[in-house]
Amino acid sequence: MTTPRVSIVTTVYDRVACLQRCLRSMQHSALADWEQIVVSDAPSPGVVAQVAALVAGAGTRVSHLNLGRRANDWGMTPAWAGLRAARGAYVCFLSDDNAYLPQHFTPLVDALDADPALGFAYSSCRYAGRTVLNVAPPQGARIDLGQPLFRRSVLLDAFPSGLPSREFAWDWRMIGGLVERGVPWRHIDAQTFIFRLAAYPDVVRLLA
Repeated sequence: MTTPRVSIVTTVYDRVACLQRCLRSMQHSALADWEQIVVSDAPSPGVVAQVAALVAGAGTRVSHLNLGRRANDWGMTPAWAGLRAARGAYVCFLSDDNAYLPQHFTPLVDALDADPALGFAYSSCRYAGRTVLNVAPPQGARIDLGQPLFRRSVLLDAFPSGLPSREFAWDWRMIGGLVERGVPWRHIDAQTFIFRLAAYPDVVRLLA
């Protein structure tokens, strides 16, 4: 089996309709070499079956991992399980209600390829139909977990035992922890990550 360059970890919390749109968005990606790992947080058997059916219909690059027990911790445990299962040199976290535009990965992969010292590169974000997140350097509440493409080895080296705190803002703790450690980053100011895809009907139609 060929090892993908990029692993997309998608956490799903019982929202099957959202997941369908999310999976569809990756089918439009200009990136050719990727895998998508869908991690469900031990929902009911009926939801597990629906998620599995969507994944099976999304092609061989998409797989499904269901947690053995409910974590209910804002997606942190599912995200970390997906990271552990990821095979790509680069990894990102795409929640079930969000999406990437087709050209999202090209400049991020190019940046990481060009500079081996970079720990992550991140895009700008169209946020819930309300604003744009395009802050540099990264700041709490001004960057979403879906924006960065991380070097997987950097995350595993920085947090060998998993994330240090179980809280609502765990995603910022992770990104902020990398910044505090002096991990180099780069911002690509292109609005290619969509937070709350349903708030952008034009994008939903584009990715249909």
